[in-house]
Parts: sequence; C-alpha cells; structure tokens
Amino acid sequence: MLPPRKMGYSTVRWWIVGILFLATVINYIDRQTLSILSATLRTELNLTDADYANAVSAFLFSYLIMYTVSGRLIDRFGVRLGVAVCITWWSIAAALTGFTRGATSLAFFRLLLGIGEPGIFPAGVKACGEWFPKGRRALATGIFSSGSAIGAIIAAPLIAWLTLNFGWRTAFVIPGILGLLWLPLWLAVYRHPSRHPAVTPADLAQLDAGTPDGPRPAWRDILRQRSVWGLVLSRIASDPVWYFYLFWLPDYLQRIRHLSLAEIGLYGWIPFLFADLGCVFGGMASDRLIRRGWPAARARFAVLCSVALLAPFGAMVGFMESTAAAIAVTCMITFLCQAWSTNIATLSADLTSRAETGTVMGMMGTAGSAGGLVFAQVLGFTIATFGYSSAFGIAAAMHPVALLTLFLFLRPILRRAKA
Repeated sequence: MLPPRKMGYSTVRWWIVGILFLATVINYIDRQTLSILSATLRTELNLTDADYANAVSAFLFSYLIMYTVSGRLIDRFGVRLGVAVCITWWSIAAALTGFTRGATSLAFFRLLLGIGEPGIFPAGVKACGEWFPKGRRALATGIFSSGSAIGAIIAAPLIAWLTLNFGWRTAFVIPGILGLLWLPLWLAVYRHPSRHPAVTPADLAQLDAGTPDGPRPAWRDILRQRSVWGLVLSRIASDPVWYFYLFWLPDYLQRIRHLSLAEIGLYGWIPFLFADLGCVFGGMASDRLIRRGWPAARARFAVLCSVALLAPFGAMVGFMESTAAAIAVTCMITFLCQAWSTNIATLSADLTSRAETGTVMGMMGTAGSAGGLVFAQVLGFTIATFGYSSAFGIAAAMHPVALLTLFLFLRPILRRAKA
C-alpha cells in the first residue's frame, strides 16, 4: 500500500519510520534463516560445528568492514540512495544462498550478505536524526530498530513453514524477493526534510534541518573526538551478546533443549518479541527523561546503566533445568540487549553532527561486528569444549564491561550534563 499523496510533516516522518521498520524486518529474516536452519544444513550439507562457525564468521567479517564503509557512503550520498543500494544487494545475496552446495559456497554467500546488510542501521539512525527532535528521536530509532526483533520473530515460523512445505532452499529465496518488493515504496516516500514537500519552514526550524548535512568532517577530526571512541569501543563488548542470542539460540534450543524444528517455529520467536519491546520501551524511557528536562547524554546513559546492572542474570540460562525458565531469562536478556542498542545508537546521533552521524554509526557497527566475529570463534571452541553454560556465563559479563568503557570516555560529557 502506498502512502497518501498529501501528508504533513508529522505524518510523513512516521511513514518513514514504518518503512525503515519493514526494511529491518526483512534484514533480520534474511540473516536469521541460517541459524534457524543450522540443524537442517548440518545434515543436508554435512556441516561441522567449525563449518557453521565459519559461515557465521564470513558474514560478520564482511559486515564489520562494510558497516563503516556504508556509514561513510550514506553520509556522502544520502539516506535515500544508500538504503536503496544496500537492500538491493543484500536481497540478491539472500536469495543466492538458496543455491548453496556446501560449506564453502555457504560461507561465500553469507559473505555477500554481510556486504549489504549493515547499511540500514547507520541510515536509519541518520534518518531519525534528520526527521525527529531529540525528545522524540530514541522512540523513532527504537521503533525502526524493533524491526530486527520482529524479523527474528517472524523468521522462526516463516522459515520453518517454508522448509517443511517447500524445502530449505526456498526458505532463503523467498525472503530475498521480499526486499526487492520493498524498494519502490522507499523510493516513493523518502527525501531529506529540506527537500520534502510535506515539510514547512517552521518544521525545519524545529528540526534545525533547514539545509542538507553539508561537508563531511575529515577522518582525523572524527577520530580526535573522545566521545566517538567511547561509543565505538563500548560496542565491541555489547554487540557480541546480541549476536550470540541471534545466531546460537535456535541451535541451543534444538541441540541442548531438544526442541524440534516445528517447536522452534512455535516457541523460538518469544525471546525476540521481548527484544522488540526492549527497542520501544528502552527508547521511550530515555526520551521521557529528556522531556522532563534531563540532558540527552545523561538520559541515555541512565538507561544503559539499568541494562548493565541486570544483564549478568543471563548466566543462569545454561544452568536451569526447566526449558521454560531458561526461555524466560533469555527473554529478559534480549529485552535488555535491544534497550541498550536503541539508546547507544540514539546517543551517537545526540553527540555527533548530522554530517558525521552515518560515519560514526558505521564505526560503531564495525567495532560491534569485530567483537562478534572474535566472539563467534571463541563460542565455537567454548561450546565444543565446555558446553553452552560457559558461553552464557561469558555473555553475561559483557554489558557491564561495555558500560565501564563508555563511562570512562564520556565522563566529561556526563559531568557537564549533570551540572
């Protein structure tokens, strides 16, 4: 369904958020397909634990490089074109995965997927920074980001149904086609606010967006900023936790908790529903503090502190006898992961100029993917040697480390905000 032709600023900005939400839904269906079908592919393609870890690592390797590259390109060419190129690339790569013949081709197609997928996130954060004031920005970011969790929710029953009825290859091809069908809607709706007919001069004054982003800062100017290093380095510790639950949870539920593929379709989506709630309510929490008069940096950091205090409870998952109890704790952790993700992403938009937001978000994504890449290899060894309980224990310690890192670099900003 296309949007109505005549829309005001307040309407069109939520249409944009909704369209970005759909893109992240498709994004996560495409990437989640592999983890849902891990047990099936092990049998069909004779994959080992190392082969599966290599496929995950191939995705993360290209993902971590292209996060920074895509962020920089989006700052240069704009959100509209950047998103269009990214979703076209990753949709084709996702569909090609259906033609996998073995471990090598699987890793290659996942490498291609990782080239296209990361651009949606710096683009989405940049779009929310362009279209929303600070007191509404985290909610908008949380809603579009929640598409990742919704995608993971939809992926489990969708991929299970496609596989059981049409075969596992179709389960890769159909989600790839969905991305190409999304593209015309994006191109019809999105423009920079300064060029959009629905945005009045008064709206632009409210957004402080009367002109396009302007010249991009040089790399050396970005790298000199203490806050940028805090944002980037904290993601090395926090992002691997989400990747762990995203890529390994379905495998854990099947191999350790002995759920069938059909049961994964019935129950495997529940933790990702809570992740979706974490995106929305995490964003709402910090936005509400800002509207009460809190400085933006302090409001975002308060929510991040709450996440880090609760995250260590995730270590219990590997030791619980009850599968239902383990899933319940997992739901809490996925909620916290996405509450963290929404606020750290919005904090980057709060602390950077619009001309560098995409670049900084790209650097953050690269750092997080690098952490996830290393962690994936550590997990392959840890799970094979010590079991999943140790993996859950390691993951539980990582958000407190991320918070400490962020605090050490943002302390001057937080001190000024408190004053």
